[in-house]
Amino acid sequence: MTTRPRRPWRVVLDTPTGQSPEAEFTSEAKTYEYVRAELRKAEAGETATTAIRINQWSDGRWWHFETIKPEERS
Repeated sequence: MTTRPRRPWRVVLDTPTGQSPEAEFTSEAKTYEYVRAELRKAEAGETATTAIRINQWSDGRWWHFETIKPEERS
């Protein structure tokens, strides 16, 4: 059995030039605080983020939790 990581939430930003390094968080609330900030940046044209992928550690592995596309939120 694999042990639960200290930061069981991960966010990866997709851009036309590739993926960002993973940002890791200790809670769902902190994860979505980061996601909201990235969405604001994307909507303001400050970043070229095309998708925000959220993963959560559960049952001994990383699971896809949600993908948010900034253009769909406008």
